[in-house]
Amino acid sequence: MERTIAVLGLGLIGGSLAFRLRNKGHRVIGYDVSEERTQTALHLGAISEGRSSAAEAVKESDLVFIAAPVGAIVPIIEEIMPHTRPEAVVTDVGSVKRPIMERVEVLQPSFTFIGGHPMAGSEQGGIEAADPNLFENAVYVLTPINEDSAGEGPFRQLVGLIESDLGATVMVMEAKVHDEVVASVSHLPHIVAAALVHALGRTAEKIPAALALAAGGFRDTTRIASGLPDLWADICLHNRAPVLRTIAFMQDALEEVQEALLTQDADGLREFFAIARALRAEVPAAQKGLIPPLFDVMVPVPDMPGAISAVTSLLASAELNVKDISIVRQREGEVGALRIGLADGQSRDRALEILQAGGYKAYGR
Repeated sequence: MERTIAVLGLGLIGGSLAFRLRNKGHRVIGYDVSEERTQTALHLGAISEGRSSAAEAVKESDLVFIAAPVGAIVPIIEEIMPHTRPEAVVTDVGSVKRPIMERVEVLQPSFTFIGGHPMAGSEQGGIEAADPNLFENAVYVLTPINEDSAGEGPFRQLVGLIESDLGATVMVMEAKVHDEVVASVSHLPHIVAAALVHALGRTAEKIPAALALAAGGFRDTTRIASGLPDLWADICLHNRAPVLRTIAFMQDALEEVQEALLTQDADGLREFFAIARALRAEVPAAQKGLIPPLFDVMVPVPDMPGAISAVTSLLASAELNVKDISIVRQREGEVGALRIGLADGQSRDRALEILQAGGYKAYGR
């Protein structure tokens, strides 16, 4: 069913939403604080029509996505309240939920508001980086005002659109629980990645060659440090208390290593790394929450044109649905390998059988 959908904010997430929803046949009305970005979205075909204000964009809309920085979401809600139809559903995509949900409870808008956070993204930003397939197989967290509203019609309509049109899987969470979890799995990793780059910078001041040696594992570990500074400052400030708690956990872990080094405690260091290794191995099975468990197949491939498509073509011919794929770039260990994520153990075993029969030294992980 075609709907009129407003997307307020046309950066990476908003642009990707707009592209996907328009591709699914919806009328998408776009607005961005940058008129140039709105015009770019029109030129690229991400939106059907552009508007000069958020208030104008929502007037005819059945559904509204607010894809703005966390600190701008509540002001936008306040701006559109007098102009949004009472039967409309309004949602956001902010990666912090509690302060937004608490403010909406106070505002009591006439329309239905449902907090949202698609667990998808990129270190790149802007409408130019938008991808209509960004939400495929991603988990999309929804935080309704209360448990009762999660069973009502507007909520079910939003869930249906997210799962059928965006291709994501909906998970319902309390806002405060969401914020504690993302502080550990999303916000702290960005802080740590940036801290690692800062540490390298200190070394490079004395030894410039350090930058040239920072390849492989360092690049992969710090990739997310390329995120937009304004965006991540905004996120961390709005989730300040949970982020501070996770930083304290990290400080405790680093102090444990520091103490073991100062006292030359080899057993303590081995135990530290052994515990981390064992816990990391449990992550796919333990994460029933934000990241669905995947069953990985590692496929060493030569560095030559067509190597990746040859592997994926074999799997496609067997009608195996690849949920995730990435290139393991580091030189320490799995050299030039594809990591292919499948939905279940049976699919993984079938993929291994096919690839090994095709001459690849594939293995499960």
